[in-house]
Formats: sequence, structure tokens, C-alpha cells
Amino acid sequence: MFDNLNCLQNLWINHNKLQNHQDVQMKETSKILSLRTLSFDIHQDFKFPSKWSTLSNLTHLGIFPRSAKVQFNNEMFVHIKIIPIMSLYLDVVPSISEDFFYHFPKLDSITLDLGGSLPTNPINEVFRSFGVFQSRNMTNIKIENSRFSNAFTLNYNKMKYLSTICLKRRTLHNLYIKSLGLYALQKFSDESKCLEFLQVSKNIILGQGSSPLFILHNFKNLKVFKLIDNNRFLRCKRSAPGYINVILPKTLEELYIENNINDNLPSIMFKNSLNFRVLSLKDNKIWSCKGILKGGLMLEYFDMSGWTCTQLSMNLLYGLPNLKTLKASGSLLGQGFENTANAGSFLSKTLRIRDINLSSNKITTVPKGFFMHKFEQLSSLNMSHNNLTIFPKFHSSVKTLILIDLTFNSITHFVDTDIDEIEKLGEVDLLLKGNPFQCSCKTLQFLKWLSKSKQVLDILSVKCVTDTASRTFMFEIISDLKQFEISCRTKFWLPFAVSLTSIIILAIILIVIFFRYKYAFEYFLLRLKMNMKKYQDLRQEYTYDAFISYSHTDVEWVKQFHDKLSSMGFELCLDAKDFIAGNSIAENVINAIDSSRKVIFIITHNFLRSNWGSYEIEMTRMHAFQKGRKDMVIIVVKDEIEVNEMPDVMKEMWFKIICIQWPSDDNLPYNTEDIFYDKIKISLKQKEETTRNLVI
Repeated sequence: MFDNLNCLQNLWINHNKLQNHQDVQMKETSKILSLRTLSFDIHQDFKFPSKWSTLSNLTHLGIFPRSAKVQFNNEMFVHIKIIPIMSLYLDVVPSISEDFFYHFPKLDSITLDLGGSLPTNPINEVFRSFGVFQSRNMTNIKIENSRFSNAFTLNYNKMKYLSTICLKRRTLHNLYIKSLGLYALQKFSDESKCLEFLQVSKNIILGQGSSPLFILHNFKNLKVFKLIDNNRFLRCKRSAPGYINVILPKTLEELYIENNINDNLPSIMFKNSLNFRVLSLKDNKIWSCKGILKGGLMLEYFDMSGWTCTQLSMNLLYGLPNLKTLKASGSLLGQGFENTANAGSFLSKTLRIRDINLSSNKITTVPKGFFMHKFEQLSSLNMSHNNLTIFPKFHSSVKTLILIDLTFNSITHFVDTDIDEIEKLGEVDLLLKGNPFQCSCKTLQFLKWLSKSKQVLDILSVKCVTDTASRTFMFEIISDLKQFEISCRTKFWLPFAVSLTSIIILAIILIVIFFRYKYAFEYFLLRLKMNMKKYQDLRQEYTYDAFISYSHTDVEWVKQFHDKLSSMGFELCLDAKDFIAGNSIAENVINAIDSSRKVIFIITHNFLRSNWGSYEIEMTRMHAFQKGRKDMVIIVVKDEIEVNEMPDVMKEMWFKIICIQWPSDDNLPYNTEDIFYDKIKISLKQKEETTRNLVI
């Protein structure tokens, strides 16, 4: 099968069913002289073949035991004593002898998967097996994957086998370590002169939290320290925010304390931090974020994702002036900003920042001035999965932004100020999907901008809600925007035209009604005005027997008429002598009608041409209608006037009451001045059936 594969370098044949062909498998693989990497299954009583001595290029070996009875010991090497590989991976270690690694003199990297399915844990055997590497230079030892029932304490009896190795990388992952012996850590840190990378992750270390931090400074060459996800079953321990000093190794570049602390954040002063570049504190149960990070002068990366920052210090980042990347996803910063005065200053000391991730923080409103700082290198902003409704505002000097992620917010559209803000930023790309955009006539300007803009990278995934409450892809709307705009104009102008027409028709009707009944309106307004000026209603007799309404052109005749009736004992109201100075003419007319038992209209050609004559007739008619005094009007026709020359209101009175004609021909019977005045006298003495309520 492998004949003539002279160039084959990597071969993985593990996880198969070759138990009955193990010898053939080893024989065939021995032919591949070019092989560098080999992974294969082994079974009980496996022996390394002697022909492997020809595999001079083999450097990486992966062994996958298929039986819990496999034992890694000397008996595997009865045919070959030395295997010069550099990297070894053992998948499941049921048992291992102290001298097993003796047969790998060039071994530089070891990964041991202890096997979570094994009932017992050979952890003590594993650590003792590292004794053969004493005083050796090695790059990596990684031990991983045990089970809860095999939990153990990492003490000095185990750690001493690693202390004498000049080891660069060490990883203890998912081993259910339940406690770290502080003495063991102290000794290991003192003796590990070569260690550059240390990871303790996914264990069940109880109650120690970040205590290993305080021995970090003993590692003379440590560059990366990871204490990750060791708080399974960790109880909450909330202390009052205080102040602590963390002394770092001078060589430390990266520090990861993740999902390992359940407490309030104190103020932290980092010392020996000139090489300190990365700090990740994500997924810790930080309940109060009122602490301040100090001393991280050269820190470039900070991750505070997963915190609970309902309480926040605006000075949290003040000690990180060279920060370039901030990750704060899912930290409840929305509530923290609301509860923090001057939250807009949160980033004011990190002006060299490049990448900001504030996603999933329930941010409804960006604090005032939050991005209004002179960021020199800001290139990426992630505000996705929040509740934003408008575009954030930036300082006018910010021109380096490349990408803004606003996906899955609450934005319905961009108004003109939002669009101006985007265009002010220059060639920035946007991600907008997942927002409840509206494709309606109200958002037409936004849709026009979107159709012209090339800045929305995910435009094909953006959806919107139409006026009919249906969801559709935005690109389908903007691809046919002309038709959409026409439909919007139709929707606007049709209701507008109908509304305008209705208003005009209503206005015409109201104008017609007003002019038809203008005197009625004016009468009732005057009555209302007069009633507001009065204080009480008194029941009394009329002040005048009659009010004389006439045209001032006929004043001489009217005076003679007035004097004649006055000589008969009648009290008459005449504008020249009885109207009150200071009151309006209309008000005086109403008062005169109101105070007189009768109203005498002197009808002449001049009277018919007078506006005030018509006004007084209308007011009298309204008053008579309202008060039930239909017999209060006396009409005196002085000139020769035909009925068809009279206004409609006069015609209406003419046919309802008997008018008194001024004698114009003495030869006619009963057409004399004496008879005329007798008729006037009789009309004035006639009493009304109703009584008058006069408002004083």
C-alpha cells in the first residue's frame, strides 16, 4: 500500500480497527523513509519494531492506546532501544513507568492526555516519569484531561520532578487539580529558571482565586502566564474594593486570569511592567468595576469581557495610556454608564486605542462625549448586540476608522445628522444587519443614501419592515427605489389633495354660513361680551318707549319726528343724545334695542343704502327672535319705495307686520300727518306679552 511513496511526510492512521494487523501495520510503515509525522493505534503488548531504526526523519509521534491494559514501559522497546523523535503525543495513559522516556533521548515536547474515561489516574506515575529529563533542555510538557473522581492536589512531591528540567512551556489543563500547594509553587518558581510559558486551566482550584499572582515575580524568565477557568464550583467571595500591588516578572509580556475570580475589582498597581503587553481578565465574576488599573504603561491589549459592570469607575483605564485593543463584550456597561457620572470620559486617557469591542452590553445611549476624543489610531469599533437607535458621534479629528459594527441593535433608520456623521468619518465600512430598519416613505432619505453608499458591507443581509408590516431584504427596495419613491409621492399627494379639498369645501361652507348668518353670529358674540361685563340680572321696565333707527342723511326729518313724539309724552332713544361715549357703535345699538320696548325703523332710500341700517335691522330681528318679542318692530316708510327694492330681511318683516306710511299725498283719504302720528301713538302704547329681563 505504501510502496513508492517516497515523498510522504505525514501519516495518520489512528482510530481504526487494525488490532489483528498490528505487526503488518508496523512493517509497512517502516518502509516510508521520508516520514516525519506518524499517528497510529496500539493495543495490549505492543512492541516498537526494530525496522523503525531506518526512520531517521521521524520527529513527531502520536500513539493512541485502544485498550486500558496498555502499559507504557520498557517492554515496548525490546526490539529497538532508541527512537530519536522530538515530539510525542500519548492519547490516554493507563500506566507509565519511570524510565519510559529514557528511550527518547531527543524528546523536546510531550503532550499527555490522561484520558477522562479511565477509572484511575496515574498522575503520580506521570510526574515520576519526568525524572529522566533532569538537567535536560526541553520546550514543552503538557498534561491534560482527567476526571473529577481523580482530583488531586498539586504539591511539591509532584512538582519537584519538573523543577530540575530547563523547561520553556508547561500546561496543566483539565486535570481537576483541587488545590495548588503554595510551597510547591514557591519552590517551582524559584527553581524554574527557563520557564517562559505557564498555563493552569480548567481545574477545580477552590478558594485560591488569583493568589498565584503573588508569586509570579519569582519566575525569572516567564513571558506568558495563564490561569484560566479554574473556578468550577467556586463560591462567591465579595470583598470591599481595595488596593493591591502585583509584582510581575520583568520579562512578563502576557497575563491571562480568566473565569477564575468571583469578587469585586480592587485598584491594581502593576510593577515591573515595562514588557507587559497583554492583560486578559475576561469571564471573571467581577461584581463591581470601581477599581482602577495602574502601572500598565506599555499595555496594548486589555480584555474585560463578561464582567458585571453595573457599577463602574470612569478612571478604570487611566493607567493604560498606550492601550490599543479594548475588549469589553457582555459586561453590562450600558447600566454601568447610566450609573456613572461623567461616563463620557471613560476612554479619555486611551487616545492611542485602535480596536474597541463594546458588544452585548445593553447600551441604549452612548454617554455624551464618549467618542468625542482625539483618537489618533482608532480603526475598528464593535457596538453590535446593543440597543442603540442612533449613530454614535465622533470627534472631528477621527479619520482612521475602517470598520464600525452596529449589527443587532435597535436602529430603524439614519436621520440626516447620522448620515452627516458617517460621511464626516470618510471611507469607513459599516455592518448593519439585524436592526429593525423601516422601509417606508418616512425613511425615504435614508433609503436614498443607502442606495448610493458603498459603505455597508453586509447590505445583502440587511432586512427591513415595510408599511404593510412584512419583512424584506433592503437591497430589493433600494434596487427599485424610483418606483418606491413614486409610490410614496402618490401616498402623500392623494391624502394631501383630499385633505386640502375637504378643508377648502369646509371653509367655503363656513364662509357661506358666516355671511348668511353673520349678524346672528355678531349678535350672539355681543350678547356674550355684554353678559361678561354685567354683574347681575334685574327685572325692570324698559328705559325707552322706542329706539329710532334711521339714516343720518335724514337727520332733520328724524329730529322733527322725535320732537313730535316726545311732545306726546313718549321717551325715545336717539343715537345723537343717548349713545354712551367710549362704547362701540355695535354695543350701543344692542343696548338701545335691549332698553327699548319698540324699535322704529325710518325707511328711506338713504336708509336702504346704509350699512348700519341693515345692521340694526338684523340685530333687532335676532333680539326679537331670542326674546320672543315679535311685535317690537314699527316700520315707518317715508319715501316712495317699492317692495322689490327692499333687502330680504325687510321684505320678511314687510309681509308679517303692518307698516305706517308717511303721508305723501294730502288728497288721499286718511293720508294726513295727524292720522300718521295717531297710528304711531297707538303702536307705541301697545304692551308686549312678554316681560323684559334687563342686564344691568
